[in-house]
Amino acid sequence: MVEAVLVGQVIRRFRKSKGLSQEVLSGLANLDRTHYSKIERGLRSPTVDTVLKIAHALEIPPHEIIEAIEKALEE
Repeated sequence: MVEAVLVGQVIRRFRKSKGLSQEVLSGLANLDRTHYSKIERGLRSPTVDTVLKIAHALEIPPHEIIEAIEKALEE
């Protein structure tokens, strides 16, 4: 099972690489900012629907997030 903290770290790296704040990204993804913050901190695990929304907001294919999570698991 994938730990929520790892997923949050991966998503945070993508967000920061795009130069976006949590507030901006959560708005683009149509997510509550506090919910999004909990995802990044590993307090919540995102659903598939949420990962799709975040990927869309980041303007990347969703599989890039999944691949980055898999790679982080291998490290």
